[in-house]
Amino acid sequence: MTISRPSVVVRLIGLAALALCVTTPSALRLVAAVSAADKPRAERPVYKVGDKWIRTDGIYVLVRIDKDVYVFSAGGGKEFHLSKDLGITKIILEGRTELDLEPAPRLSWPLEVGKWGTTRLLWRSALPQPLPNFTGSVGLIWQVDAHEDVATPAGTFPAFRITQKIETVTGSQGGSGQQFGQVMLWYAPDVQRFVKAQGNLKGLNWELNRAATPTPPPVVATPAPQPAEPRPPAEPPRREPAPTPAPRAEPPKSGDTEAPKIAINQPPPDARLTDEKILVTGLVTDNVEVVRVQVLVNGVEAPSLLDVGVVGRGVPLGVLAELKPGPNVIEVVATDKAGNVAQAVRNVTRLTGASAPTPAGPKIANRWAVVIGVGDYESKSVPKLRFAEPDADAMYRLLTTRAGFPRENVVLLTDKAPEKPTLQNIRLALGDFLARKTTRDDLVLIYYAGLGAPEADTTSKEKDGLAKYLIPRNVQPESLRSTAFAMEEVQGILARIPAERVVLLLDTSYSGVAGGRSFAPSNARPRTLSDQFLDRLTKSRGRLVITASGPNEVALETAELGHGLFTYYLLEGLSGKADRNGDGVVTVSELYPYVEDQVERKSRAAGGRQRPLMKGEIEGTLPLSRLGR
Repeated sequence: MTISRPSVVVRLIGLAALALCVTTPSALRLVAAVSAADKPRAERPVYKVGDKWIRTDGIYVLVRIDKDVYVFSAGGGKEFHLSKDLGITKIILEGRTELDLEPAPRLSWPLEVGKWGTTRLLWRSALPQPLPNFTGSVGLIWQVDAHEDVATPAGTFPAFRITQKIETVTGSQGGSGQQFGQVMLWYAPDVQRFVKAQGNLKGLNWELNRAATPTPPPVVATPAPQPAEPRPPAEPPRREPAPTPAPRAEPPKSGDTEAPKIAINQPPPDARLTDEKILVTGLVTDNVEVVRVQVLVNGVEAPSLLDVGVVGRGVPLGVLAELKPGPNVIEVVATDKAGNVAQAVRNVTRLTGASAPTPAGPKIANRWAVVIGVGDYESKSVPKLRFAEPDADAMYRLLTTRAGFPRENVVLLTDKAPEKPTLQNIRLALGDFLARKTTRDDLVLIYYAGLGAPEADTTSKEKDGLAKYLIPRNVQPESLRSTAFAMEEVQGILARIPAERVVLLLDTSYSGVAGGRSFAPSNARPRTLSDQFLDRLTKSRGRLVITASGPNEVALETAELGHGLFTYYLLEGLSGKADRNGDGVVTVSELYPYVEDQVERKSRAAGGRQRPLMKGEIEGTLPLSRLGR
């Protein structure tokens, strides 16, 4: 007998229906369980301070967790706040709050296609468009629309697509009004991040920029030992640096084996202090990019005071560490992009009660300074600077007042001063005045505002083959070697100054790029500059240099501030804004983190890039100004 195909299909359907009719309840539960197991779902992630979120609009790093809200920062006044359920609660761009919702929105976890929710919130930021009769109340409706593959610059990821709509709430009954915001977010469980955002609100159009693979687990220091019973602190137990962790299973991709170099400026080794909180400052450098820096205080990671979205070959440290009575262990752990790890340890004892002496601070016999400001160059082919001379005058006034430098100990060389900033006068001030007058226990500060310049030099010791110069008032631009002040000469002068504490503040740049405090001879060719010359300057013990910008950046001066950008924030910091611990004293270790952060923020807001650098090391705290004088 021949049976047609449709008949077979009909009979199979009938048999299936019959089987379904006689299926037991337990079997039905089994079918439902299998179906649920096949349904994609994502559990809520948990982030920790230091985690990165690398996006096309910036490198965001989790800098702190405030009341169950993750605060990611990309520097330059850019922040992205998420609730622990990954609801977007605040977006800040270039210091301006573009979105601020209260309370923090919440998603329902685990994520599954079809889940949705709605909540009433308060819109606390400026509206993206005019809305009549807006009361501040909004409704947020979210829904998981799909599970799909989404392509980003970092790759293609299976992700949940979440649609969020924001609308006004009208009437006493809370009825829905006008929709003014719509955003689509894609969450990828494989990388535990939102990998794409698309919408009509500022700060919500970006993609993952490279694979955000989980960062290596932090190296946790063993907490400092607790004393058995209260007693006056004896000599603190010393703890050797923890051994470097074993290399990760995955070999370094670049083949680089050089670990980062960690210089801790503050606190000094084996410090005995009375403060409950202290600043931990310093600099991490490497021959490749430093991708992560952690500061652990008694085994717990402390959040950075700086914009830690910044990565590179020189990363500053700035952490406020809370100390417990007795011995404490502060550990700095740095990791570069090749996976090399370096560690540095400081043992610090916090003294309490009768055993706590009055801190004397560093012994400084006398304070000496040379202040140089050059803006009115004699050669017509050298560009003039508007604010170099006012910068030097302002620095001179500050040093001879609240900073405590006697007027007779400060040499001022500016275009309008009796002594002009010529090459001969600069050499006399630095190489003769400071070398003859200062002693070992003195503090020396050298400030320069003016042009810097690079020039090709086959005899240069630098990797880039360039000599770097400070440009005096009477320079002849076609003959820098004979008429400009070479940084190699500065190195020799610093070595001859007897004082053990010498600080250089240089508001200049050497990139040769027009538009800032840099000058290039007519025969100069564009090159990538090295900062090796700064390392040479600080080779001697007790030498510290803070420059206005990186070697390939431009040191800006703006009419808005009436100063060079670097000097403006130096003056502001020394006048009190850099006093992190509120003790009425601004130290070098407090000044640099403040200036570095403020200058970078302001330059980014102006569409530029300027990040001050600090090289060298001076042990202990070094007070530069005292407030209230």
